[in-house]
Amino acid sequence: MKILHTSDWHLGRRLCGRERRDEFQKFLTWLTGVLSEEKIDALIVAGDIFDSFTPPQWAQTLYYDFLTRLSATPCKSAVIVAGNHDSPSLLDAPRELLKRLNVFVTGVPNGEHELCELPGPDGNTGAVCCAVPFLRSRDLCGAMEGVEPDARRAAELEAFTAHYRDIVQRAEQLRAGRGIPIIATGHCFAAGGKVNEGDGVRDLAVGSVDVVPLSAFPDTVDYLALGHLHAPQLCGALPSRRYSGSPLAMGFGEAGRPKEVVIADFGGREPTVRALPVPVWQEIVRLRGTFDEIAARLDELKLSGRSVWAEADCTDQGGAELCERLYELAPDTGTVRLLRVRAAAENVGGTLAGDGDLNEDWAPQNVFEFYLKEHGIDGDEARELTGAYLEAVAAVREERDEAVQPAL
Repeated sequence: MKILHTSDWHLGRRLCGRERRDEFQKFLTWLTGVLSEEKIDALIVAGDIFDSFTPPQWAQTLYYDFLTRLSATPCKSAVIVAGNHDSPSLLDAPRELLKRLNVFVTGVPNGEHELCELPGPDGNTGAVCCAVPFLRSRDLCGAMEGVEPDARRAAELEAFTAHYRDIVQRAEQLRAGRGIPIIATGHCFAAGGKVNEGDGVRDLAVGSVDVVPLSAFPDTVDYLALGHLHAPQLCGALPSRRYSGSPLAMGFGEAGRPKEVVIADFGGREPTVRALPVPVWQEIVRLRGTFDEIAARLDELKLSGRSVWAEADCTDQGGAELCERLYELAPDTGTVRLLRVRAAAENVGGTLAGDGDLNEDWAPQNVFEFYLKEHGIDGDEARELTGAYLEAVAAVREERDEAVQPAL
């Protein structure tokens, strides 16, 4: 049984206002080829298929076109679960139709839809999959108004653990007497995972649980396909507990960092796991230094003939005026483009960002903390205000989830 694990596609995402449709299309075309070349039996997509609850029409078109092409590959089935960026109802809407294509989708957590059998090369069941999507606070504990933060966190973690315990127990019953693996998905920040500045990861927590301990996932899970963190990595140094990471660089903090999908080849229950590098279709770079140093580096990039999107962090003082001078060195008409420029202003940190997307990679909490800092609010007052703010954000998101209707 051969599984391909990927996640965090974020179809529809922009970088400093630039549309990335071409990159996403090339990735999905490449992935289709990999499924055939590697003779993959099942595809696992561990959340964040789209970048927002209301993805653009072209992003949905890419998604459905890809799923319809699966039948032309050796891949006999696919499991797709919602991440925190996805609209559960949008993903769930065509579930029954997609099931006829052996594509199993879980948007809203539901025990009935979170368990599926994946056919192996011989057509018989080759694995049992616990298709667990991103678990929101209300999915875990419902409304918990007025509950102290520590008690809320403990209750949500216990509910998270119980959810996995129950679904895996059902999977164990389903595979009883058969030496086939149990695969589980997870979209969360698991202990041992790492994030990098500028990697585009937002809203790390599951409800009020910042980090989920690996003990929350039963040991009888033979492969845990994680999504949410954009850097490919192991958790707890365990090859069978890992993040595949996003296939494209989601922010300038990932410039030059390798991307991958993961292939798990099972001979029984124990997998042989290896990473397959994802090609780069749009190079992005970070430049830092004085005006003259950045200008010289831009000249080198232009001479290379490569298509490059760049971010420049200028150490010279000059503020907006200096930023404009840098933008003039790499206009949008060239193959090398400056999408974002930062330059220091006298006495004040000054930043000018392309297309006004200064905070596109910031979580709401990051923006609020920046606001508090700018207004000199700290200590207990800052903690109380942040707690109230995050409760308001959670309430708005729950209302949004209920209000958003699928747009197929």
